[in-house]
Amino acid sequence: MLPNYIQNACYWAEKKGFKVFPTHANEKRPCIKNPFESATNVREEIIEIFSKFPGAGLGIPTGPLNQITVIDVDMKNDIDGILHLRALGEDIPFTGVVRTPSGGIHIYFKTGNLKVPNSVNKIAPNNDVRGAGGYVQGPGTITKSGQYSWDDGFISSNDNLAKMPQGLLRRCMAPAIKDHASSTWRPSGVKNQLMDPIYEGSRNDTMTSRIGYLIKKLEPSKALKAAQHINEVCCKPPLDDRELTRTFNSILKREIRNG
Repeated sequence: MLPNYIQNACYWAEKKGFKVFPTHANEKRPCIKNPFESATNVREEIIEIFSKFPGAGLGIPTGPLNQITVIDVDMKNDIDGILHLRALGEDIPFTGVVRTPSGGIHIYFKTGNLKVPNSVNKIAPNNDVRGAGGYVQGPGTITKSGQYSWDDGFISSNDNLAKMPQGLLRRCMAPAIKDHASSTWRPSGVKNQLMDPIYEGSRNDTMTSRIGYLIKKLEPSKALKAAQHINEVCCKPPLDDRELTRTFNSILKREIRNG
């Protein structure tokens, strides 16, 4: 019977067609030279390669090789990457999600042969993009901190990954790309300034604008939480929490009244 780590690699190669390679799980680095050239989804080849590295983690190349892009969302340095991703206001569809040992998530999207560039903290704080030429530790990888686990609360391993939404794709691509509908996209409006610094003298007006945007994009409880996070991180100095809550409730009532 094959060891669990090899069974795991074979499972994901079969389920998703992923070409995979072994990693030193705790160090997040490949066990082999030229991992992208050696990555395979052929069962016999996986068994041969992984057998040389007992307990190896599962490396999954991103980009055209597996036709996927992964958003690596972290929860570290007192920065909530998930909240920052939500604050972008993009509609994130149900797709593959892997829980990481650090409390973050990997969000898998189908991007075909598009070469989405790798980036760190570009689309939002604690949100890294793993695209062409990148890789992630796959589900089932065990480290000294814990295990990477596929979250069936989103989609099961049997379901197809969702395509990356156009709005999020535009943020990941540099330079700007054209979509089917119109001309070259350029950042504009409140949603592209949500996490910009806010300095004394403009805090009330700016937070009013951002709160109004959040209320239109999120349910009230999530919008309030996002507004509080923006106030804490962006306002120099932050507004009093009671003042912020009063402003939020006032805008919420106005939006409800206006339908």
